[in-house]
Amino acid sequence: MGERFPFFQRKNKSKLYLSDRQPLTLQGKIGLVIAHLVLILWAIIIIWPLYQMVVSAFNGLQDGYLVLNRNFAFSLEHFEYLFTETLYLAWVRNTLFISISTALLTLLFVSFTGYAYSRYRFKGRKSSLMAILLIQTIPVFAGITAFFTMHSILSSVLPYFTRQMMLILIYSGGAIAANTFILKGYIDSISTELDDAAKIDGCSNMQIYRLIIMPVAKPMLMIIGLWSFIGPFMDFLMPRVLLTSPSSYTLAAGLFTLVNDFRTMNQPAFAAGGLLTAIPIVLLFISLQGQLVSGLAKGSVKG
Repeated sequence: MGERFPFFQRKNKSKLYLSDRQPLTLQGKIGLVIAHLVLILWAIIIIWPLYQMVVSAFNGLQDGYLVLNRNFAFSLEHFEYLFTETLYLAWVRNTLFISISTALLTLLFVSFTGYAYSRYRFKGRKSSLMAILLIQTIPVFAGITAFFTMHSILSSVLPYFTRQMMLILIYSGGAIAANTFILKGYIDSISTELDDAAKIDGCSNMQIYRLIIMPVAKPMLMIIGLWSFIGPFMDFLMPRVLLTSPSSYTLAAGLFTLVNDFRTMNQPAFAAGGLLTAIPIVLLFISLQGQLVSGLAKGSVKG
């Protein structure tokens, strides 16, 4: 057509676009610039404290308090202090024990509750779902008296029931209630025709759960497990209240002792500990990135 109608091609060349979107007006361009400036400012606000934390952790010129200066001398003394003068390794073990236990318990129970609420119709289903939803509106800290009472009862029956185990029950209980809705919604998007086809082939309900539903729901289960694992790393309030011995602290509660008491004040070591704490979480996000993206993006029928 260009060879036969060259004039027509030149005349309409400027009106051809790769999409249906019209070119930005002056007002649209100004809005786009403002949006980019806001995003850049927000990124700076987030990145600047992280940058200062990394620099302070490796700066040998920092003493007990963080000082934002231009003098820098690379040193690992703050990390050495963290491993030799504090109970950092014990805090890491405690946090990993609580986090892994919480994630496993959450995944075990949520996989059953999400499947049951999605595929079965039973008496009290709607009322129990509503009760779970309403319970989520109550702050966890509001039940601190009940937690102490529960720990006293359970420790009297089970001598080896520690406060760390109580924390695991608190974390996993809250995660099970919240994530039941998430997994139920995800399983609802899976066609029941898969269940019917499996039943025709002779599969029981447990086989459908194990061979059909759980493999399809794996991306969402990975997300639930990841957030359940991260929760104890991020929480400070409950470990600080429930755990009384420094050797039983989690990372959040333990590192706080480096900034709240002048006798143990070492803010650069606190920065070093925060940097080390972030490393396993970042590695988990990177290793599970594919599962996370598919879990958030896929909700369609599979199989």
